[in-house]
Amino acid sequence: MKSTRLLGLIGLLIVGAIFVTACEAEGPEVVPTPIFEPTAAPSGGEPESTSVPAASDPASTAVPDEAPAALVGDSANGETLFGVNGCSGCHSTGANSIVGPGLSDVGATAATRVDGESADEYLTHAIVAPNDFLVDGYPGIMPLTFGDSLSKQEIADLVAYLVSLP
Repeated sequence: MKSTRLLGLIGLLIVGAIFVTACEAEGPEVVPTPIFEPTAAPSGGEPESTSVPAASDPASTAVPDEAPAALVGDSANGETLFGVNGCSGCHSTGANSIVGPGLSDVGATAATRVDGESADEYLTHAIVAPNDFLVDGYPGIMPLTFGDSLSKQEIADLVAYLVSLP
């Protein structure tokens, strides 16, 4: 009988020691979830230089003769960005509204929204600063971070996709 009690007491002590050890130990290490930020694949040619000209370089103070070429958007990548960045959670690609307006034929509509601004310019502006041009009946709740979280190329890709919508 004594051995049974002794074994029970030893077992209880072991369980207690495990419990105390578990309570004193720090919780599991929290590893942040990585954020996927897609980028456009290079479209052939040489990669863009990221070097900054030296201040003593005369070319660094020269004014370019021409404005930089506009980025050419990739609508297939834009379609991917539309899904990955949550645009489809608020905007349908049809005429129906979800939270924001439907985007059916948004290219033609965007071309008429601001005098002197092309559809590409208007949509770029609407993505980067969405509260500047609110569509009647819709609150200004679109995230204001896309100008910072998306590259200029990604915005061009997204715009190319939007203007391709029927």
